[in-house]
Amino acid sequence: MRNLVSGNGYSDQTGTTVTNFGIGLTVAGSNDNLIEDNNAVGNANGIYLGPPTIGNIVRGNVITGNPPIQVSNSIPSTSGVDIRNLSAAGANTFTDNLCVTSTNAPCPGTRRKVISIPSVVSLTFDVVRVRPGGSFTAALSGNNLTDKTFFDVRFRRPGSTTDEVTFNWQQGLSVRTSVPADTALGDWIITGIRAHQDGDDHSGPFDPVSAVLSVIVIPF
Repeated sequence: MRNLVSGNGYSDQTGTTVTNFGIGLTVAGSNDNLIEDNNAVGNANGIYLGPPTIGNIVRGNVITGNPPIQVSNSIPSTSGVDIRNLSAAGANTFTDNLCVTSTNAPCPGTRRKVISIPSVVSLTFDVVRVRPGGSFTAALSGNNLTDKTFFDVRFRRPGSTTDEVTFNWQQGLSVRTSVPADTALGDWIITGIRAHQDGDDHSGPFDPVSAVLSVIVIPF
C-alpha cells in the first residue's frame, strides 16, 4: 500500500465502536498485510488496527497530525491518534514510522538517514618545488574522505589574482601527478578544494585550503 489519505473522520472518537481512520484493518481475516510508505495526515486516526488483526507489518509511514489541530482544540476529549492499535500486544509489527501519538504502538519511530558530507582540511605536497616534466604527490586529509572521493581544485596561476577551477583534479587521498613540460614557471597557489562522491556533481562549496607548488627550472 502506498497512498496519501487525509480528512477522514473529523469527529470525537471517545466511546465509539466504529473508529474513523485514514488507513485501517478492522475485521477478522485482515491479517498478514504490509502497510508501507503511506502518508496519513489530518484524519481522526491515521492508521487503525482492530482487535482481531494479526501478522500485519506497518513500516516506513508518515503518520502525523491525526486528529488535525482544529479537532483537537474543539473536541479535547477525542481519542484519535496517529496510530491506534487495538490488537493484542505483539500481534502486529510497527517499525520505522514517523508519528507523534499512538495507542499500543511504538511512536515515534523516525526514519533516520545519516548523510556524510565530505570536507577537506589540508593539502600537502611531497615536494615544494618541481620542474616541468617532473611529478609530485598531493595528499589530502579531512572528514568522510575515501579513495573513491573526487576532488576539484581552485587555484591561481603564477602572477595571477584570478581563481580558476579544474574539475576532478584527482580521485583518491594521495595521487602522483605529472607536470606537463610546457607548464608556466612560478608559484601555483591552491585556494580551495571541493570534495564530492559523484564525479559529475560539482555543485558544492570549496573548502578554504591553501598550498603552494613552485614550478622552477632545476639545474642538474
